[in-house]
Amino acid sequence: MSNSPVVPRLSTTPVRDRATWIAYAQMACYAWFIYSFGATLALLRDEQGTSRSVSSLHGSLMAIGGLLGGLLTARAIDRWGRGRVLRVGAIATAIGILTYTMPGGLPVTLFGIFFAGFAGAFLLISINAFLLDHQGAAGPSSLTESNAISSFAGLVGPLVVGVGAATIFGWRVGMWAVVVALLVAEIIRGRNTAVFGVAGEVARHHDGRHLPRRVYWTLAVLMCFLATEFSLTFWGADLLRERCNFGPAAAAASLASVTGGMLVGRVWGSRLAQRLNTELILKGSIGLALVGFGLAWGFTLWPIVILGMFTTGVGIGVHWPLGVARAVRSSGGLTDHAAAAASVAGSIAIAVAPFCLGALSDVIGFHEAFLLVPVFLLVALVILIVRPVPDEPGAVRVVPILE
Repeated sequence: MSNSPVVPRLSTTPVRDRATWIAYAQMACYAWFIYSFGATLALLRDEQGTSRSVSSLHGSLMAIGGLLGGLLTARAIDRWGRGRVLRVGAIATAIGILTYTMPGGLPVTLFGIFFAGFAGAFLLISINAFLLDHQGAAGPSSLTESNAISSFAGLVGPLVVGVGAATIFGWRVGMWAVVVALLVAEIIRGRNTAVFGVAGEVARHHDGRHLPRRVYWTLAVLMCFLATEFSLTFWGADLLRERCNFGPAAAAASLASVTGGMLVGRVWGSRLAQRLNTELILKGSIGLALVGFGLAWGFTLWPIVILGMFTTGVGIGVHWPLGVARAVRSSGGLTDHAAAAASVAGSIAIAVAPFCLGALSDVIGFHEAFLLVPVFLLVALVILIVRPVPDEPGAVRVVPILE
């Protein structure tokens, strides 16, 4: 039997107990790492003197590491329990980040980010699955709360990287902050990890069943969403440097316009979802993201470009939390496996999309290559229309964040 405290399964408001806040904090750490990493790519490329194609290998290897981790996470949770997997994943992620920021050239940074991505998959999948199971009917609401907090961390992270790059501290201070936060969270968690899930729970949950086919359509949509998000966060600084003549530090800090927009989008989405079908929200958010991209791509005046990136961030802000909840809703109760499949699908998208954009930019030019972003959004829109996933009758979608 699980040692998790009993949570009212019919409640639509998340129970913000100690375990939930620790999960929120670790999700925020992961978001800080991901979005700070995007801001460091251009700065690291300047240091190493590499092309965009070579630099994009960092993002691809991080995603490949996440893919491998995602394939192993459900089995690891089944064998050792979510609590132990969370602890090992957090410490290993910190080690990978430290390695990425070490001197030693391209091989060291590539290995470091690969290992951080591998370990981070165990962390992310375990947190998502824990929140969805621990909170019961309020799981999607809790997931949305955690992503809202993570969006704030993702807003602050690039700013710290940019400020560090413009001062004597250097850009690496933005990454080291994550290492400290992850270790502090583990100290606060303490020795008792059973509340997060013990060995064998996954086996009892799935009983040998497999994910339904409809889940894979939701994963295709999720891949398009993450292809859009990480193309922007990995290459947005380059767009600002090329189109607006921003310096390296200013461009890195200005990526906060995307992550800040995502924070607003998740708050906005949580309000709308109390009244509207989530499928309709996702379609509308794609339309808003396309409008924002048009502003960012079509102009060179920096206020308009920043406004466009912010608007795009607002549009894509609901994509990950609603996309994951959509996949889980299609899974027939296979929460851990659906969360792991979402991580694997996302890792593939993150590995391929930014690399393709970077490689294509070396051939046809960066501005033209950036048109891959609206292509991803349009493909997602078509799948949403052709393969809808209706909300479950009476199911909670999202609630006001941090009420």
